[in-house]
Amino acid sequence: MTDGFDTLRNIPPNTYFSVRVNMLSMPNNPSGTFLTRVSEFVNKLELSVFRDATFLIPPGVFLSSIQVLTALPMKQLIIGVGDNNVTELLFYTCGLEQVSPTIGNLPLLEELTLSGCAVRNFSLGTFARNRRLRILDLSFNQIESIVPPTRDISLAIEYLYLNSNQLEKLDMSAFASLASLSMIDLRSNNLARVVADRTITWSGMEMLDVSYNRLRTIDLQWLVAPNLKRLILSKNLFERIPDRLRRFPNLQLLVMSENNFTGGIDLAPLNGLPELNSVDFSNNPTARFLRSSRPLRLPVLDSLYVEYCSLSRFNTSSIDLPVVSFVSLSHNKFSTVPPLAQAFPSIVSFSLINNPLPCSALRLRSELILSGKLILGPPQTASACPDGSIQINSQYLFCCKA
Repeated sequence: MTDGFDTLRNIPPNTYFSVRVNMLSMPNNPSGTFLTRVSEFVNKLELSVFRDATFLIPPGVFLSSIQVLTALPMKQLIIGVGDNNVTELLFYTCGLEQVSPTIGNLPLLEELTLSGCAVRNFSLGTFARNRRLRILDLSFNQIESIVPPTRDISLAIEYLYLNSNQLEKLDMSAFASLASLSMIDLRSNNLARVVADRTITWSGMEMLDVSYNRLRTIDLQWLVAPNLKRLILSKNLFERIPDRLRRFPNLQLLVMSENNFTGGIDLAPLNGLPELNSVDFSNNPTARFLRSSRPLRLPVLDSLYVEYCSLSRFNTSSIDLPVVSFVSLSHNKFSTVPPLAQAFPSIVSFSLINNPLPCSALRLRSELILSGKLILGPPQTASACPDGSIQINSQYLFCCKA
């Protein structure tokens, strides 16, 4: 095929949803003029592999979406001044070391992805002319710093992905221009500090994810986010629940699994969260007890997960969970059955799978087991229980400590 455009021109309109070309050989760079010509026939273009150093989007490109899956040789993205219809621009696994300063020449751009590239720093000021940009994905780069804009700007970005970079300290003031921000993903960096030198207001913020970092503490007094619903702090170095969480009255989910809670987990900082629905403190192997040092009431908490710790005590006094339905204490070190059914009358079931419970304790709780309220896992056989077992009835045998 010397010129596939003749073939495309002969296809009747609205005949095919997509056209796939397995291999395209061109004498010149397969961007530039090619993009202009192909946009006569299709709205979206996907290139599996791009092998040139420069990707050019000239004026007159009326594609709505350009997606490049692999472009390791690509070091430069140039966007010409002039009319175009590009709303979605996606590059994966590329060689770009910076966000193109010409990105502002795409005024209709709504989604930009530069993922798995070599970007080391960027400034939101680069997007000052991208007034419709809603989704910015710079994940899996090498970003070490974020440069604040040199002047006040207002951007429409709602979803910001910065996960899997190399950030160590982050001043959130760099994001002050993102008044519409709904979610920020900071997973899997090297963050030891998250701070701000002024108050940041994100009225629409619903999720903040700083999991898989090196945070020992986080002070969120700089953040005004009345609609924050999900706060993900898992896989860090926290030794206790952060203070001032009541600043987020609509918080529904708190995840603090895989941290460094030493001694015990004090639930008191959760007081004053009227919408908190689910909490997870699992995989804190040095946590030995669960309690609240002050009266605690969580009016809509439905589920509590504290699995794979070293818990042997759960002090339920001072804790009011009027609608809780499920508590999982699986894979801990309880030698007695905590009185959760009495402390929380609304509870439907609670799990004590793989705890060193004496057979005598289980015998006294046979009614809870048979009703399904106390979960001990699937029935076993005597040969699978080296330390002892108990036969609850003809159908149910569970492992226990003889």
